Amino acid sequence: MQVQISEGAYNEVKHASNLLGFNEQDIVERAIVVYLDIIQKQVELKKEFQEWDELSDEALDNFEGAL
Repeated sequence: MQVQISEGAYNEVKHASNLLGFNEQDIVERAIVVYLDIIQKQVELKKEFQEWDELSDEALDNFEGAL
């Protein structure tokens, strides 16, 4: 698979490669893995907030029903 990135992003990868001593391919692959992990955690957090919101609505309905 081939992916194209902007010149600015490539320059940052190249700079990080020189600074850290990793090859550019490793840096890009690690960045993608970290990014995907962050996205997955955000999706899970959003789902958890939605579940809490639904529970809150249910608790409010139960409270109002008990009045």
